[in-house]
Amino acid sequence: CVALVVDAMSSITIGALESPWLTFLCTLVFIIIARRVFAVDNRSHKATPSEDEEEEVFPDPMPAGDMTRRELAKYDGSDETKPILIAAKGVVYDVTRGRDFYGKGGPYNCFTGIDCSRALGKVSLDKENLCADVKDFAASERDVLNDWVAKFNAKYPVVGKLTDGKYNGKF
Repeated sequence: CVALVVDAMSSITIGALESPWLTFLCTLVFIIIARRVFAVDNRSHKATPSEDEEEEVFPDPMPAGDMTRRELAKYDGSDETKPILIAAKGVVYDVTRGRDFYGKGGPYNCFTGIDCSRALGKVSLDKENLCADVKDFAASERDVLNDWVAKFNAKYPVVGKLTDGKYNGKF
């Protein structure tokens, strides 16, 4: 098919060399035809996972409801059959979809199963900051904590509130 188009275009252009406009027009037509012949239709192409790849399976979302700190501690990412929960400012979030970050072995796993408000505001992974105590926060730390909470609100479902939480800042 392409050879046919090339032969036809070359025979047309050989006789048309005397007219630059006709040569230009023939070249343009050739480019348009070639693009249509060799173009990949991206609209009909749908990405499908390869047979070797498995779709990641998540546990059912955590049902909405308030909980105690003891109940929250059960959802620390150590059991892959359970959702992964985090609390910030006394509000509990289901962060299971962020398993790579919050699951067992993830860089932020230390935040799970607790109210980690202090660690978030201080941008710290230190054990002494893994709590809800923010009474001594500077305005900048409070702003950082609020930014984290805004991110959680935008990205993860709210499960509820801690009924016996130790968060001592403003909601």
